[in-house]
Amino acid sequence: MEKIEANLKRYRDLVVRHLKATDISLKLPTGIITIEERTELNRLAATSQALATEHILNILDKSKEPGKWQAFSEALQSAGYPYLLEILKSTPKTGKHEDYYLKLIHIFANELQQCVVPMHILPYLLSKGVINQGDVQEITARQLNFGPQLAFLLLLDLLPRRQKPEIWYQHFLKGLLEDGHEDLVDLIDPCYFSTQKFGPVDMEETQEPCGSGASWDAGHSGDIEMVMEDADEPEYDFMGDKGALLLSSPESCDLFDIKDQPEDICDIESNPVVSSSSCFASSKKEASVFKIPNIDSEEIDATNILYDPIKGDIPSTNKLDTQPKKDKQMAYKPNVSVEDNCDESEDDNFMISDYDDEEDNEPQAKKMKRQDPLLQLRNYQTELAKIAVCGRNTIICAPTGSGKTWVALHIIKKHLEAKRPQEKKTVAFMAKTNPLIKQQYKRCTKYLPQFKTSLISGDTEESIPLDAFLPVYDIVCFTPQILVNSLESKSVKSLSEFTLLIVDECHHTKKEDAYNKLMRIYLTDLERKNIKNLPQVVGLTASIGVGKSSTVDEAVNYILGIMANMDVYKLSTVQKYRQDLEKHVSVPKDVTIPMVTEVNRESQGMIENIMMKIEEELQDPCLFEPKLISLMSEKPIDHKAQNYMQWVRTLEKTTSKVVTDPNTSRLILACARYLAILSEALEMNSLLTIQDVIMFLSTCLKPISQHQEKQTKEESILFQLQKGLLQDLNKCLKYNAQNPNLVKMKDTLEEMLLVEIKERKSPRALVFVKTRATCLALAKFLGKEMGKKGIKVHYLTGKSAKEGDDGMTEAEQTDALNKFEHGHYLVLVSTSVGSEGIDIPDCNIVLSYDYAGNEITKIQMTGRGRQKNSTKIALASETVIKQETVSAYRADMMYKAIDKLMSISESEICGKVLQLQREQLIKQEIREKNAHKKEGMKKEGNFRLQCIHCSFEAVSNNYIKCVKNNHHIVTDKTFLDKVQVKLLPKSKKFDQIEVKKMIFCKNCGHDWGVYFEYCTVELPVIHIRSFKVINNDDGDVVTPKKWKDVPFQVANCELSEVLTLYED
Repeated sequence: MEKIEANLKRYRDLVVRHLKATDISLKLPTGIITIEERTELNRLAATSQALATEHILNILDKSKEPGKWQAFSEALQSAGYPYLLEILKSTPKTGKHEDYYLKLIHIFANELQQCVVPMHILPYLLSKGVINQGDVQEITARQLNFGPQLAFLLLLDLLPRRQKPEIWYQHFLKGLLEDGHEDLVDLIDPCYFSTQKFGPVDMEETQEPCGSGASWDAGHSGDIEMVMEDADEPEYDFMGDKGALLLSSPESCDLFDIKDQPEDICDIESNPVVSSSSCFASSKKEASVFKIPNIDSEEIDATNILYDPIKGDIPSTNKLDTQPKKDKQMAYKPNVSVEDNCDESEDDNFMISDYDDEEDNEPQAKKMKRQDPLLQLRNYQTELAKIAVCGRNTIICAPTGSGKTWVALHIIKKHLEAKRPQEKKTVAFMAKTNPLIKQQYKRCTKYLPQFKTSLISGDTEESIPLDAFLPVYDIVCFTPQILVNSLESKSVKSLSEFTLLIVDECHHTKKEDAYNKLMRIYLTDLERKNIKNLPQVVGLTASIGVGKSSTVDEAVNYILGIMANMDVYKLSTVQKYRQDLEKHVSVPKDVTIPMVTEVNRESQGMIENIMMKIEEELQDPCLFEPKLISLMSEKPIDHKAQNYMQWVRTLEKTTSKVVTDPNTSRLILACARYLAILSEALEMNSLLTIQDVIMFLSTCLKPISQHQEKQTKEESILFQLQKGLLQDLNKCLKYNAQNPNLVKMKDTLEEMLLVEIKERKSPRALVFVKTRATCLALAKFLGKEMGKKGIKVHYLTGKSAKEGDDGMTEAEQTDALNKFEHGHYLVLVSTSVGSEGIDIPDCNIVLSYDYAGNEITKIQMTGRGRQKNSTKIALASETVIKQETVSAYRADMMYKAIDKLMSISESEICGKVLQLQREQLIKQEIREKNAHKKEGMKKEGNFRLQCIHCSFEAVSNNYIKCVKNNHHIVTDKTFLDKVQVKLLPKSKKFDQIEVKKMIFCKNCGHDWGVYFEYCTVELPVIHIRSFKVINNDDGDVVTPKKWKDVPFQVANCELSEVLTLYED
């Protein structure tokens, strides 16, 4: 602790600059700082944080408390100041890079302030510890009250306070990239995309300057993977009119003052385009001759660069002009009314550049550096936009890769330009997933810069204040559930607050999907409330689907149902310009390769033998339950078929409902769990290696093995069967031959990629598989085998379904896709998440490995191969080939149904749509009455929750409270004695809540929920799917999957109330 005191004197100025005294004042005990001193500190902080910090340091200096420096250290740790703590404890080298990154950001602060909306990058910076929750609230309040420019000033002040300079700087650039500001990142650090596009380099460990030719191995710093590519020569770039040069590390990345350099370099204004023969394209030796002085900190003053929107000052930037020249071609022709342009000509200029993000595969960094000319919408795109531009509701049906997003942007532009004086128009752009809505947001900001666009996304959709954005922005991008939540909470009063809804992937507008919930509200407002100013609705889809239709007429009715749900009377399809469409949208060549059926027979026999033994164990406990006897007689024969897994799930659900004896229920559920695991292992056995099967089983059985002491005698016998299976499979490894299907798939893929590489092309391959486990194992195998040829492979899966799952986070998905796009990965192995929802960069090879979906999935998967001369390969079993044939037939049926619809008169379609809407409204009214009746029948008290697996008594419903309409917290302190606790591999933060731990049944080890940490208090939050609910009055048992289905009322309360209960 003496070192902290000594270092505090040495680095006092740095601590005063970085520390917010109010962050630690409440964390210091009253023996060190009195209540009166805290009050004075808060008064000073309202004027200046620096004065407040000096005040608290003086208090510490004067304090006689023996443990004051230890308390100060713990307060810094708790408040999130790891950098300051490291400086005070270990005296690292500082000064060399201390102010470099902050100076660099200040140089470009004017550009950043004009373009960056702080609230968009706050979640990313918060997740990386660059800022804390208090900072987020402060910046958010500043933006909502005074706008994004003033909020950026505050963000700039808070950025360097908590992390090492090189860490916060790299996270800030990554945050800009996440928000679609590739151009700003390129402006600040021109070498970023060539050397650091996959993550930060630790300045303490990496001393090589940008472009030195050194090669770094991949490593990890926190959650960010560091991958550096080799570079033979340094890369230079020009910044602004005066020709400043930037490199990408403090040692070599200082700003150059051109006036002191040789004449041929200085004459940049007269020679703005540097040829390959110029000095800037010369050798490394020649380029390194020029010595550039460091920027003096006195030369950079934030107040001279930043624009303060409240004062209205636009300060001079004569010292260093870094504003890039505006390209005159980027100007738009404003204010063309929709009414004047219903018959829009095909030469209506709108889109920038002659490329389509959905149709080419050029790396994003190169796209940002190019100056793109204006592009006329293609004829077929103008045809697709025509109905919507006239202001009518429509569904745009066009193939993947045809440019539907650009058509949507054109519609948005025309819609917003047509507003009358004093009229407020607001467009909602919705997509199903956060990664996809981010893609759409980036396109809106890039191609519609004249309009204000906001992105609202996050893991806690229920906490997003959507209504705060509507008066300020022209375009708001979000997932549909955010709007559903806002309408239900009345924070958004009506859909009439929008003037246009863009619904991406609108074929989901059915049943209980969020899109359909919104459209039910829309139709209700239209019919019952007679609201006239409802927004225009435009849907986008490549495959509207046919449902369960078996004929074209049935398919027509299905499509009419989607149209009725969306209040659409006319589809937008390409009729007049089909040849133009076919010319620009490539159709991949289809190749089918049958799989070998006799694969890994010995290991298959071992797994099936264990499954049959488990099925025999099920016979006795099911004897006295008629429903279970009937279910056992319906057991499918094929153990790896999809209907077998469905049968297992039905067995679990039925057992939880009808079996009252805890031991019998526990045995049946244990059998069902093992059968599900072994069924998936069988499928892996036919697709992968025995080693992969062993690894999968070992991973699944590990959590069970950790609770062996809690197993019953019967459960222990079942577990020993699995253990014996693993031992037998290990013996098979000695005689194991390669899986011919796996070899065929690898060889086919590798051969096609190497041919493309030989021809100097940049190939990409997307491999689809059914399950997450197969995806991970296959990516590992291909990565090992193809890595020998220099081909890198990665996986892409969906998000975790629950805590502890091995799904990918949103950031991990984005990272994998970015690396795939930039060519770091040439092969991406994906589950169905890659076929729809996440925007996959264009690729020329699509391979499905024993995977088939419905007609929508087939069209979406095929559409991933958008480059010309693409190939779609299906390596499939006989069963999957049949499914593929059916999907192809249904896709063809869909196209025929659309053609038939286009031939029906609009008046006839209108009559049918109105009839379907009336039927839907009647059904909705019945559903609402039933739901109201069901809610009214919910009782108070007299229920108890038992573990769904072992029937262990958990808690009475009287001790369950609902917080924020979402989280169900147990307030019974004795509940803590009934659980086991396990740390999560990675904590999660949201709404000032941190999730660090999982909780399990103390009796059997079944997953029950998580621990919330709020204000240092841990609160148990339970998943209702982990319990069965028993009515104490009549013994009735239900197994609800969602809290809305429980038979009792759950009282709402505030978190503060629950805290009081636990503190008491």
